[in-house]
Amino acid sequence: MRKRILKAFSIIFICIVSYIFFEMTSISTKIVNRDVLSFNLNNIRNPQVKKIMRFLDNHYASFLLLISKDAKSYYSNDDERDKLPEFKVIKKTENFSRHLYPLKNNGDSWHRNHAGHSSNRFSSLKKINKNNLDKLTVAWEYKIDKESIYDIQSNVIVAENKIIIPSYNKKIICLDAKSGKLLWDYPLKDGSPRRGMVFSSNKENGSSKIFFPSYKNLISLNVANGKLNKNFGKNGVVKLSRPSLTSPALFKDNLIITTSEPSVNIYNVNTGKLLWKFLLMKKNSNNRNGGKRHDYSGGNPWGGFSLDEERGIAYITTGNAGRYFNGVNRPGKNQFANSIIALDLVNKKKIWDFQEVRHDIWNLDIPAPPILGSITKNKKKIDVVIALTKLGNTIVLDRESGKPIFDFHLKKAPRSKLPGEKTNFYQPKLKLPEPFAKQEFNMNEITNINEESKKYIIDKIKEYKYGFFEPYELGKKNIQFNFHGGAEWPGGSFDLVSETLYVTSSNIAWEAEVLLNKKQGKFSPNPYYKYNSSFKRLKDQNGYPGSKPPWGTITAINLKNGKIKWQKPFGEYKELSELGISVTGTENYSGVTGTEAGILLATGTLDKKFRIIDSENGEELWSYELPYIGSSPPITYLIDGEQYILINSTGSFSLKKGYPDLVEFGNIIIAFKLEK
Repeated sequence: MRKRILKAFSIIFICIVSYIFFEMTSISTKIVNRDVLSFNLNNIRNPQVKKIMRFLDNHYASFLLLISKDAKSYYSNDDERDKLPEFKVIKKTENFSRHLYPLKNNGDSWHRNHAGHSSNRFSSLKKINKNNLDKLTVAWEYKIDKESIYDIQSNVIVAENKIIIPSYNKKIICLDAKSGKLLWDYPLKDGSPRRGMVFSSNKENGSSKIFFPSYKNLISLNVANGKLNKNFGKNGVVKLSRPSLTSPALFKDNLIITTSEPSVNIYNVNTGKLLWKFLLMKKNSNNRNGGKRHDYSGGNPWGGFSLDEERGIAYITTGNAGRYFNGVNRPGKNQFANSIIALDLVNKKKIWDFQEVRHDIWNLDIPAPPILGSITKNKKKIDVVIALTKLGNTIVLDRESGKPIFDFHLKKAPRSKLPGEKTNFYQPKLKLPEPFAKQEFNMNEITNINEESKKYIIDKIKEYKYGFFEPYELGKKNIQFNFHGGAEWPGGSFDLVSETLYVTSSNIAWEAEVLLNKKQGKFSPNPYYKYNSSFKRLKDQNGYPGSKPPWGTITAINLKNGKIKWQKPFGEYKELSELGISVTGTENYSGVTGTEAGILLATGTLDKKFRIIDSENGEELWSYELPYIGSSPPITYLIDGEQYILINSTGSFSLKKGYPDLVEFGNIIIAFKLEK
């Protein structure tokens, strides 16, 4: 009897262990930068198995801390930092890529988020210009038939006289571009594409197509009628293993997307078959840090990517390496996070990667797709990649080598006091291009709108920490700019002709801190320090930002020399202006779109205004109060010889969280044109 019981237990044990090994094993012939077979805890799919294995791994880490001197010494933050020079410079290159990129801004349609594969979001249309803005009027409005609980952050698609909207109410909506009348809609099971769609004029099977991600589904619709393209995937849908938020791109017969794995996936555009994919992270390290497994969980390409069709190269921007303010168990620079990455689509390999913030613990992603443009150097046109960052930097790199066009300056950063946190020795401190947003909080940045507010903030922050890349410390609060930009997901607008970059940004100070999870002793024995991140906007007693205005700006940067051409406050608190306080600007999301008529189209401020601005000097030429805040960058298109400007007026998810009493979600799509 005893033998039978032991045998039964042995069989059960072997089955359990075999199943765990099966769960930890991943086989893929599609990943080009990994082995076909991988064996890792991160591969586990079953949540219960993952929970058990993490429990065991946690206790193994605690055991290592008891017996291993190396594990114990990890929690000392001593390093060689004090012996290093204060500044370093990555020298600019003088070897430039050949100019292959066409000097042509977007035309009469709008085929992808941010206008096209270059993401420069600048229009060649000139019919609406400085001389006729007095005739600009509402052409039509479309009211989405469901109350809004979210915003629309993606540009619409304009093609074949149709407007295709990724609506917040889990629908793709198609309107007549001239009249705004509904033509068709398609209901989605999951969310609408958050960062865009792409249009394909390939008319096989009788219709052009749009492609877009709906969380874990990649979908193809026929533009003519909104029906699923049955030849793509399984009846028009390809299942994804990880979510995708960003606009796809088309390269020859390939459809390219990014996912939160993080990865770049390449599919056959006609069949939806996965051809190959590239993982945007270094191979998992087997090292243990203080007993704990290396934890690199981020680098999500949520901002998107751009495509150089001539070279067959995708340029991807990535987010931070995970766990906001805690990088204890991911030492090093965390390569591929906070970076611009060039991926060769023909040879299926990474060409280069360039990192801005190293070992990010401040949530300083690169939030928007890089812009592909050309600038003049040594009297020659050269092709470059332009990335706008939350930190307020403009990173300009050579298209083929990935080397900076301007000297990339770095300053020595402070050592952390959080046990085991290995902050990087150096962080960026750029001189050119000139930063377009505030980067470092100090006492001179305290609000000055009145003495009461100033005193309130001084009293509030007297025990707080702040400074150049100030690391976090238990029991202390930090103040930092740039948690939500600087630049954000709308990115910028770049004129390929004048080589001028236009960008909207925010200058909001944030209170941030790291807290020890009170449950860490129950669920995670030492050294599994489990931290929570806490953050909120620094505000005065009346709810206004606690930092000195301007709180929002719009900036023009001459990329020939990296100098700011002009910078103006963007947005207004009317009640403060009426008190005689200079226009402060407001925190803003939505962005700016330029045209060759010398005007900029800008929305996204708390005052709900759509503004038209003189691109030469930043002066406001015209404004219109929208029913709700503009929620995505304006677009402009041409139908039957008439130019239209279209705004998604649906409020702002990010501003609603920060200013709940000032912001409403909305449901209006509004188009403007000139009176005849």
